[in-house]
Amino acid sequence: MRRLLFLPLALLAASGCGGDAEPAADDHGHEHGGTAVTVWSDSTELFFEHPVLIAGQPSGPWAVHVTRLSDFSPVTSGALRLRFERREGGAYVTEAEAPARPGIYTPQTTVPEAGVYRLVVEVDGPGLRDRLVAGAVQVVADSSEAPHPPDPVGEIAFLKEQQWPIDFMTAEAGVREVERSVEVRGRVTPASGAEATVTAPVGGVVRGSGPGEGQAVRAGQTLAAIQLPGAPDGGASAAGLVSLRSRIEELEREAARAERLVAVEAVPQIRLTEARHALSTARAELAAMRGGGSARDAEPVRAPISGVVAERMLSPGARVFAGDPLYRIVNPGNLWLRLEVPARFASEGLGADAAVFTVEGGDRPYRASGRVGAAPAIDPETRTLPVHLAVASNDGTLRAGMLADARVFFGGAERATTIPQAAVQLEDGQPVAYVQTGGESFTRRPLSLGTSDGEFVVVYSGVEPGERVVTDGAYAVHLASLGAQEIGHGHAH
Repeated sequence: MRRLLFLPLALLAASGCGGDAEPAADDHGHEHGGTAVTVWSDSTELFFEHPVLIAGQPSGPWAVHVTRLSDFSPVTSGALRLRFERREGGAYVTEAEAPARPGIYTPQTTVPEAGVYRLVVEVDGPGLRDRLVAGAVQVVADSSEAPHPPDPVGEIAFLKEQQWPIDFMTAEAGVREVERSVEVRGRVTPASGAEATVTAPVGGVVRGSGPGEGQAVRAGQTLAAIQLPGAPDGGASAAGLVSLRSRIEELEREAARAERLVAVEAVPQIRLTEARHALSTARAELAAMRGGGSARDAEPVRAPISGVVAERMLSPGARVFAGDPLYRIVNPGNLWLRLEVPARFASEGLGADAAVFTVEGGDRPYRASGRVGAAPAIDPETRTLPVHLAVASNDGTLRAGMLADARVFFGGAERATTIPQAAVQLEDGQPVAYVQTGGESFTRRPLSLGTSDGEFVVVYSGVEPGERVVTDGAYAVHLASLGAQEIGHGHAH
């Protein structure tokens, strides 16, 4: 797609150069009554300035600026041709074999006849070949017919020589669909059932060293053994039995309560798993104290799930009691993203179905999709609704506990005018964008914004489709605006 923009030459200016300054022999400048034209194609920005064209007379130097849109760098080699095409056929052609300086060609041309010509500019160089239609150009019979356009005001001058050395880019506003979303904080957590705390099945002395932190274990693997204590009178004390029975009753109530809460999805499944494990451990210890358990002198400690040892809380020879935590195991390949959706988005948060997130210390994007649960109430302290999404995949770079910055999507989309999110600047709390109105001219536009998907944002007012906005280098344009004079005087490059 090509866009064409004609501007009065007097619109362009440069800081530090006076209206009476004469350009040097290898310089170029604006001449009153001339024209500035900007044309964009998919690969090239063409911005040129030329003096009044008088039939049969050599023109002054043109200033044709050629920029590669792939990286917004100046073209440094290759030929440039100006074709003045007549309506009745044929054309007058002027060629510049190479740029006079990086990005700038300075051809001089002579058109024999007065009239209106269709100007076509051809760029032919290494890595860039393009043909751009610059529209109608008038060649007058004598200088008395030269147009004298009024001097515009209010534009920001930012020259190509200022743009090229810095990180500078523009992008075209367009109409597209944007998913509804919001930025939230989050945390990577183990999925339900992907984390387990291993407790001592009986009281006694730890035998064996077992796996250490960071080592992988499999479900059912023996991690350690607990040496059963021997009673001096050949049996368990009455007080010990009473205490253990009381604990078993308490654990039975806790397991029943966890079962009810899991049934209504009020707590994760791991809560019930841990309650049942603690109850089983206490019952095993009671059987051992009664002498009705295994004839073995040690009780094995087994891993309830496969994963990696995240924490080890025992040492060989240590005395432990039934229910004491010994290991914490996490399956790092099964993770959730816990999102903290602000209360004002709570109703939409219940429909959250995907998110893109980064974790602390990096900018690599990860994806989470598929809502696996949401809290039944707003957290009164943080005023957020916890929502869990399943992490799409994990190549080992994510760890449970990592903090995340996420953009959560609520489903549905809005089709409207959009610009890149990077083009939006906040100035005194007001979102604005800098719109390129010509090769070296810009204007500041206040924006009314809508939905954003993190890459593009809907614009209700301030920018129209087809206009170009600054995405990189907007602050430099802002600084230029602070010292801008009224535009209307020439400048020399």
